[in-house]
Amino acid sequence: MSDRKNEQWFSSKEAQKALKISACELMHRRERGELTFEKHGNAYFYLLSKTKDKK
Repeated sequence: MSDRKNEQWFSSKEAQKALKISACELMHRRERGELTFEKHGNAYFYLLSKTKDKK
């Protein structure tokens, strides 16, 4: 996706599972700018290597 082809991108479901958060919390973190993401059609993909999991 874009110029970051060697990095691992996660679907919304995969990101929720990896971060152990709900879909609602994933959306809030995306809206607050806490997650690196790209939108393709109706799907969001997340680059989790650049995120900080806040528990």
